[in-house]
Amino acid sequence: MRYLSALRGVVGAALFSVASQSFAADCLIFVHGKQTDTNTYTSYSAARNYWVNGSDDFIKTATKNFTTDYYVVGYNGTRPYWESQSAGEVANEIVAATNGTPDAGGNGCSKTYAQGGTFWIVAHSMGSTITDYILGNNDPSDPNYNYNGPYDTVAQRVSLAMTLGGAHRGSEGADAVCGQSSGGCNWFAGWIQDCDDATYWLRSSNDVQVRTYSSAPAKNIYLTGGYEAIFGASACLTGEDDGVVQYASIFACDGSASASYNNSNACGNSYKQEVSGFRNLDGSHENHGDERDDSDSDTRRQIPDGIWTCSGSPCSPNTVVQSSMTSAKFISILY
Repeated sequence: MRYLSALRGVVGAALFSVASQSFAADCLIFVHGKQTDTNTYTSYSAARNYWVNGSDDFIKTATKNFTTDYYVVGYNGTRPYWESQSAGEVANEIVAATNGTPDAGGNGCSKTYAQGGTFWIVAHSMGSTITDYILGNNDPSDPNYNYNGPYDTVAQRVSLAMTLGGAHRGSEGADAVCGQSSGGCNWFAGWIQDCDDATYWLRSSNDVQVRTYSSAPAKNIYLTGGYEAIFGASACLTGEDDGVVQYASIFACDGSASASYNNSNACGNSYKQEVSGFRNLDGSHENHGDERDDSDSDTRRQIPDGIWTCSGSPCSPNTVVQSSMTSAKFISILY
């Protein structure tokens, strides 16, 4: 099955179908996840280091050793996804990137939107929720149109978004942190993190979910995430998970945010939180941290409506399609 269509390539034993010229990426725009302090908002190095683990560097790999332009967004990850220092800041920075303005580290998109540049958002965790909110509030008919930033301009200028471990339907981990899970999970989570404002708005309850406050995204959001459990934490999550976010959320499923999914039965493209705009890629044997720091080159598996084909047809769900590939490397082969 082909999603981004036209250009085809072989990696290992499986075939993938990826971007045509119209979906080329001249510049990748990286949006980090939730934080327990404001460092990524006030310090470029903190925002950049979010994507690094020792010598492993997600951005280096995803940009093919920095041969592709990139821009690193920094926002206040302690604030709810819809606030001015989160969604508003991200929207403004994306527009700046597409105008050719460099990020605080001097990196930028050399080809602007006016010059025909093409741009992908790459978002992790809460950055995915922010992306949903921006791309789902770009039209005057949307519930929070241009609420605190130029959402319409972002939607016009980006080609697509890719999310890693996205909290599209909230996190059962956030439920536990905020004391809304089972007693043992609440106790365990309370030792790890406080229920700050950002966490409160990342719960799996419908009253805080981004789908309640936005419409279908203006550009397609492509979904991937991890199934490597984290001891202790994953016991409080339903189905496959990356230790922080459950598959029902990672793959933006309709229905219950606590539904139990795995690589064989994860919701397909016709059963998403919005009527359109969400597309499955694959699942990776990475935990929530591995997804964004290029540190764990491990197996990748097909999921329903996933991107991988075997012998000319979609691989069966749960097929191992790669024996050793990080999500950063995966992104690098898509353009």
